[in-house]
Parts: sequence; C-alpha cells; structure tokens
Amino acid sequence: MSCFQITSLGAYLLGALDPAERSVFERHLNTCQVCREELIRLAPLPGLLGQVNLADLEQPFDDPDPYDNQPLPPLAVVRPLPEPEPKRSRRPLLLVGAGLVLVLLVLGGVFLPRAVEGDAVRAESPPTSSAPPPPTWSAMDGRTGVGASAAMVSHGWGTELRLRLTDVQPGLRCMVVLYAKTGTKEIGGWWGTSDTEGEVIPGSSSFAVDGIDHLEVVADQQVLVTIRPPA
Repeated sequence: MSCFQITSLGAYLLGALDPAERSVFERHLNTCQVCREELIRLAPLPGLLGQVNLADLEQPFDDPDPYDNQPLPPLAVVRPLPEPEPKRSRRPLLLVGAGLVLVLLVLGGVFLPRAVEGDAVRAESPPTSSAPPPPTWSAMDGRTGVGASAAMVSHGWGTELRLRLTDVQPGLRCMVVLYAKTGTKEIGGWWGTSDTEGEVIPGSSSFAVDGIDHLEVVADQQVLVTIRPPA
C-alpha cells in the first residue's frame, strides 16, 4: 500500500517545505499510517547527511580509471537480411475450397429436406410424459365468505405454497399459518390485501406436504379461512 503524499516526506525531513506546506503535511501525517511508518524509517536520514564532510566530496579520486584512454572495440559487421522467398499463388487452394463448398451444397440439398421432414414429424408429435400438477387444497369459510386455494409444491427443503384468495376485504395484513401433524406450526408468509383478488400469493414452509395437517389464513388475529387436504 502506498500514498501519493510520500514524495513530500524527504522535503519535510530536510526542512525544505515552507510553513504552509509543512502544516498541511503534518495534518496528513495524523491520518496516514503509511507516511508515519515511512517517517520512522527515514528519521535518521538528516543526521547521517549532517555527518558528511563536503570537503571529502570535492577531493579527486586517487586511483585512475583503468578504462580511460582504452580503444573502443570494433563495430560488429551488419550482414544484410536474406531476401524473402516469393509467395506461392493461392489460386489452386481457392479452387479446391470452392469445389468442396459445391459438393457440400449438393449433399445438403439431398439430405436437408429429409432432416427438416424428420424435425417436423418430431415437432408435431406430443410429448410422451409430463410432470403431474401439484396437489391443490381448497376451502370456503361460510362465516367470513373468504375462499382460498393452495397449490402444495413439494421440494427437498419443504413445501412451496401458491395461494389464491377470493372475497377478501382490502386493506388487511394477512399471514398464512401451517400446522404440522406433530403439533408444531410455522408462519408461511405475510402479505397485504390491497389488490390480491385472484393473484398468486407465494409462501413456504419447512414441513413436507404429507406432514401438514391444515393451513389458516389469518388477518388481525382473526381466521379468515381454514384449508385442509382433500378427503
């Protein structure tokens, strides 16, 4: 991880920033972990630079460079590249390819109608098998006048519900409660009745279909309709 402000760290350590720049950079140090760690690592740098004697840097080197006044090696001879071979004509290959295309077109004209005819026969034939529809539980409550049906779709995780209600008062907040044969119960879903006449209302439960005793559609702690499996 790096920081774009880290380039100002050397100037900060050497005191080369003006007061305004120094104040901005010090505020940045309070929030940047990267720059603080780099500051700790480079903190000895000003002290080390202070120990360097400028007079030592101005003295010439005592030992001459052994490579001074040495002749340069001769230049390598550049040989010309060989001329490329003339390209072979692609006319024979094009003729052969055109002949293959012609043969394929002739064969396609022979076999394509038969293949299309076979596909048409298969398309007209109805499927031999289809998945059976899920069992549907229905009920009508004589007291409230609410009707309901529930398609019970079985899954490995439990049961998917597809509810339909009729003659439900709008503006209610409903829920479906599932009662298992073991005596336990679960809430399978919540919905509002603003415009649900005939609409599919989804729900779910961890109970298996064969383990459910009955369902209740409840609104404001009042049972609107009880749905049981068909006898």
